[in-house]
Amino acid sequence: MVVSSLSVIFPELNLIRAVGSLRLHHLTGEFVNTPRPPATSQRPRSASSSSPLKRWAPALAAAGVLAVVVFAGFSRDDSPSTSATGSSDGSADTSLTVPGSTTPQVVVITDPGISKTQLRQTLRRGTVGDEVKAIQQRLKEFGFDPGPVDGVFGGGTEQAVWAFEGLVLKRANTEQSGEVTNDTWQLMQDPITFGPRRQQGVGRTHMEIYLDLQAAIVFTDDRPTLITHISSGTGERWCAIVTQDTDNKGQPLPEPVKVDQCGISKTPGGVFRFTHRYDGNRQGPLGGMWNPVYFNYGIAVHGAKTVPTEPASHGCIRIPMFIADYFPSLVKNKDLVFVWDGKKEPEQQSKNDMLPVFNFPNPDATTTTSSTTTSTTIAKTTTTPKPETPTTPTATSVATTTTVASTTSTAGG
Repeated sequence: MVVSSLSVIFPELNLIRAVGSLRLHHLTGEFVNTPRPPATSQRPRSASSSSPLKRWAPALAAAGVLAVVVFAGFSRDDSPSTSATGSSDGSADTSLTVPGSTTPQVVVITDPGISKTQLRQTLRRGTVGDEVKAIQQRLKEFGFDPGPVDGVFGGGTEQAVWAFEGLVLKRANTEQSGEVTNDTWQLMQDPITFGPRRQQGVGRTHMEIYLDLQAAIVFTDDRPTLITHISSGTGERWCAIVTQDTDNKGQPLPEPVKVDQCGISKTPGGVFRFTHRYDGNRQGPLGGMWNPVYFNYGIAVHGAKTVPTEPASHGCIRIPMFIADYFPSLVKNKDLVFVWDGKKEPEQQSKNDMLPVFNFPNPDATTTTSSTTTSTTIAKTTTTPKPETPTTPTATSVATTTTVASTTSTAGG
């Protein structure tokens, strides 16, 4: 009677009800059904002749089974494998495994029944008109942010097209033109869905960063809320005298300090979590940052005036300034950040792989310091600064000089 009542509340008991005595195998965790031996002829006993322990044996057995079921229910882990608590440096659990994926990230549905328009010309930066406005509107519908839908093909539209080329056309950043040909426009008019490489489920937000494509997507409920072009670390060594107001972990210093240092512009792959953020401009060891949201020591997603098609930062993830104005509202601290470096899956990166290269004192640079501003440069070499948004990909150059101003810096982290 007790077991029958419990089976209504706990359906798991139906799996273990059977003829015979049940015993729980303590090694495998399986229920083993052992048949009872044949009953022997025995004089029936009156209720008064049974011991209290035997009378209560069925109830005690049912209570024991109930305890096992309740314990199993509470100990069940329904959270995804990437829910480990991130450490203070932003790195998540390094024991994560690469999940199997059964669906492509970008799905293009070609429908011959869709009525499409044709472009009269290839659209590129500087083009104006209704065709540009249609491109901008379509990009916004997908989740890209080209800036205002005003019919002017400017830097924001060009950067959004770069990201589209990388994610949909599978072009590496060196092959992205920023132009919209008629063939590209025909593709853009098809239904296209953008899904995460790492599904997190309803009620969760995470960011995926693809360094080989120089693109990133923020997902909420596994749907894109922002698709953007980025610029990451060049991988090159740099040296400069910089004035900074945050340390290597992105924590504020009591007073700005001027240091002569070198570093490696590394953006590590791996699995991280957003840890903290600041409003406005910050001057860190990696350079100037607008509205930085940190996820790996001093590495942050932040706004920068210069976000070219190629990697150009000192290790941070640069995004356009107008997107950085609202980006912090899209993500929360402790949200996961997956970074693909184009070589390994994020979960395959070791703890050392995920570490940034911390800045170190400049061993031999000869420096000169301006007396009118806080900007300083290394005198022995110079580098021509890159344009804000070049129309064609260019080769990565070694940044041997860095300028850090007391206001928003174009040479961001």
